[in-house]
Amino acid sequence: MDLLDGRLKFRHLTLLIAVYECGSVVRAAESLHLTQPAATRTLRELEAVAELPLFVRVPRGMRPTVYGEALVGHARAVVAEVRRAEEHLTGLRQGREGTVTVGTLLAGANVLLPRAVARLKRERPRLTVVVREGTPDVLHPALLGGELDVIVGRMGTAPGEGEGEKVRQRTLYREPIRLAVRAGHPLLTGGGRGGGSPTGGEGAGGSEPGGNAPTDGEGPGGSGPDRIAPTDGEGAGGSDRGEISLTDALAHPWILPVEQTALRQELGALFVERGLSLPADRVECTSILTMRALLLQTDMVALLPELVLRDDEQLAALPVELPSVGRTVGVTEAAHRTRTPALEALLRHLDEEAALLRASLGGGGREKGVSESLSER
Repeated sequence: MDLLDGRLKFRHLTLLIAVYECGSVVRAAESLHLTQPAATRTLRELEAVAELPLFVRVPRGMRPTVYGEALVGHARAVVAEVRRAEEHLTGLRQGREGTVTVGTLLAGANVLLPRAVARLKRERPRLTVVVREGTPDVLHPALLGGELDVIVGRMGTAPGEGEGEKVRQRTLYREPIRLAVRAGHPLLTGGGRGGGSPTGGEGAGGSEPGGNAPTDGEGPGGSGPDRIAPTDGEGAGGSDRGEISLTDALAHPWILPVEQTALRQELGALFVERGLSLPADRVECTSILTMRALLLQTDMVALLPELVLRDDEQLAALPVELPSVGRTVGVTEAAHRTRTPALEALLRHLDEEAALLRASLGGGGREKGVSESLSER
């Protein structure tokens, strides 16, 4: 087999993708405006070049073999790169047009990305921005397959063995994660503490897991690691609410991130460190809109980024420290892919907006200890 001997044509790749997506040669031919005999002949040519069977017939169409599954991933990347080359040339010729496709991690860049896109559209109104939301296990393969130009949101290791060498990441800012409730929540008015037994048998004033009595400073009214005194003006109710602890919050239903997210992993580690169990009375959700609606209609507790909470007068942050829970927001690109003019423009606006957000969060620079380029590796 020699795929570079000149026999492999671009039409072979487009047909391969069409048959894979349509599930039959007939429907693939229709989608490409070909006759069925022409499509069948092209598929046979491709299998002759590959020297492997790429599809098998099934009662209702065609099913890819393991070889077809493997080759279609490469075909998509090639087609996407050629499409990107076309957009690049068009952008250079026209200067103001093109398309940039952005993947955003769920609840990952709810303030940064809209601001940067708004600036980009003011500068280039004829440029099209496509935003796709998802979890890392969905977005990273799409990025490497050429379906996305960039991922914006919480930084993390690219899933999959060896994929870290295929991406480059750049940190933009570090943002705290806060426990959020509705304004007027019982925890803010002093009526929601000690009223129930949270998951794992740890009620307010109860014993530690395993039956050990709390030591001095670790019970109600103490100064243990999950209990702090609120500062003036924090949340609804001011500083007369007394102390609120993570254990107090467990007396209420929670909205948790889904298991595929780094935030869920960090929260789970924090609970283990505190000797607590994740709340059994919970909803698992990644939609900011759904989370906000649930918070406003119930006494639920959720984790939200500080920037999301800051401008929402109907929500408030509980004065509970989560020192190990936060998010480093940045951009992830395919390591060896040429940037289009549209992507260059978006990245510039992301940098400018991130600088403003860093200043508003009280830090003029990026997170200490995190390099500006995490993985040009």
